[in-house]
Amino acid sequence: MRRYGMPLAVVLLLAALPLVPIVGQEKRVPPDAPVLPGKRLPARPGAGPTASPGAQLSDDAALKAAGLTSTDADSLLAYLKARTLSDDDQNKIGEVIARFGTDEFEARVRATDEVEKFGSAAIGPLKAAVQNPDPEVAYRARIALKRVEKVPHSAVASAAVRALVKLKPRDAAAVMLGFLPMADTEEVADDIRAGLVALAVNDAGKPEPALLKALDDKLVVRRSAAYVALTEGGAGAERIRIKDAFPLVKAAVRKESDTDAKFRGLWALLLTTREREFVPDLIGLIPQLPRGRIWQLEEFLLLAAGDTRPDAKFGKSEESLTKARDAWAGWWKQKGAAFDLAAFEFNPRITGFTDVIEYDGSFGRYRVVTLGPDQKEKAHLGAIGVNQLSFPTDVKKLPNGNYLIAELNMNRVTERDSTSRIVKTTIITQPLGVELLSDGGVVYVCRNQILVRDKDGKQVWQFTRGQHDIMGGCRLPNGDIAFVTMWNGANNQANLFRLAGKDGKEVGKPLSLARVQQLHGMNASGDDRILVCEYNRVAEYDLKAGKEVWKYDVNNATCAQRLPNGHTLITYMSASQGQPGKVIEVDTSGDIVWDYSPKDNMRPSRAIRR
Repeated sequence: MRRYGMPLAVVLLLAALPLVPIVGQEKRVPPDAPVLPGKRLPARPGAGPTASPGAQLSDDAALKAAGLTSTDADSLLAYLKARTLSDDDQNKIGEVIARFGTDEFEARVRATDEVEKFGSAAIGPLKAAVQNPDPEVAYRARIALKRVEKVPHSAVASAAVRALVKLKPRDAAAVMLGFLPMADTEEVADDIRAGLVALAVNDAGKPEPALLKALDDKLVVRRSAAYVALTEGGAGAERIRIKDAFPLVKAAVRKESDTDAKFRGLWALLLTTREREFVPDLIGLIPQLPRGRIWQLEEFLLLAAGDTRPDAKFGKSEESLTKARDAWAGWWKQKGAAFDLAAFEFNPRITGFTDVIEYDGSFGRYRVVTLGPDQKEKAHLGAIGVNQLSFPTDVKKLPNGNYLIAELNMNRVTERDSTSRIVKTTIITQPLGVELLSDGGVVYVCRNQILVRDKDGKQVWQFTRGQHDIMGGCRLPNGDIAFVTMWNGANNQANLFRLAGKDGKEVGKPLSLARVQQLHGMNASGDDRILVCEYNRVAEYDLKAGKEVWKYDVNNATCAQRLPNGHTLITYMSASQGQPGKVIEVDTSGDIVWDYSPKDNMRPSRAIRR
């Protein structure tokens, strides 16, 4: 049994605390509880109307915090080398962190102190330990992180990589490859991969030797990065950009034993070289691929086949996926020889990532989880304290790698990095949804208004509705905005409104819907079609025809998204008989082909695939 070694006097004092009234305790608004018109949400202690706990660091500012400059290549290389751990070092840090969970209190304290000796090199393992299911391990990892990470090392690492790409010192690619497994966020890893693409060809016009060597590296993360860099690097006008490396990459990828790394290599080869020989290789992987990779390949195949697509489902079972592989292999055998892949226009919309908002109604906990193509968590936002989430209602991934999150209870939209640190706060009254515009602007859907602001935050137009009864809204492909209002008990119907994208004026007559009583994430499913979460179903409406065209029966749905493959991603908070909610993907026949259930007794309220 774990002994905490707490003095008896402290125990008695803590036991007495619940008897003392807590002054100013925050009153939580339950998830999806309607806010009555004219009522203000309770103020949060210490949260001013323009509070912004963090600020986005520029590369120069991040480097300065670590005592570096963007022009000193030697210091930048030394910084990354110092944070690159050998196998022995990684094992030692892992052993120390494992002692965070030992039964002896003094041993846990010693381990917490001992891990600091590794300095910034321990940051990656400590961040992983924060997600440990043992609360004591997670707690001590957070303590150690606060002591060690006095400098924002994730921002410093990315800034160092970008600076090295510009400076191009001789060892830059080798050092970046060495550091890649130590990257403590997916964003840092992506910056390194992009940097390696830029450094794939040296000054002599030859493939970077460090990347060629990495084709046979023992670590998968380095091999897959080398596959992509040596394929996508070089002159952009060429389909086969680094001719000396092409046969080596092709051979290495085809003998690759790791399925995801093999997919990364083949996918880069297919999209960059547009050589038909890689299509059957990818089709052959279907039964073994993680689900996110299947989504990527499925999008390509469906667009390529058009009306000639085979009757094959990418279902949940291995049997279904094997049948899909065989059907698509047969299709390619018939059509592949005549298919002009070089002329085929394909801009992937699916990356294999899914962002999920989760909550625990009993304790008021919220978090945003990003699932990668392998269905493992790549980011986990929802810290305790100043950076905690407060009733998040929507999340969008920004081009800079940060997250834009609407937080209803705090009347704000926050931009956060992948550690949940707030880098920017925009005060928006009761935001329900955010949509990013191609010009950098943002559409805000709120309980009583729709706002459109440009990239500088200046208002383009505003539509105000005094009833505070907006339950969801979305932007249509033509720029118009559609929103639905709360179920009206008098007529047992909701209303769907449409606003012109250029000025926010109402267009046409409202459309009567079935019962809508949940705050939810709406999404456009076509030029004039939207998906709405109603009382016991998700329904698709044709706005021009003014009628329902599709439905899926499900209780407590809170988000629906039409996917490029024609399937629908549906989030529901709870099923009948008290069963916990899920995120499900249903095909056009209504069959569930994928599902996700949150852990830790959390419930999903939104899910957005990207």
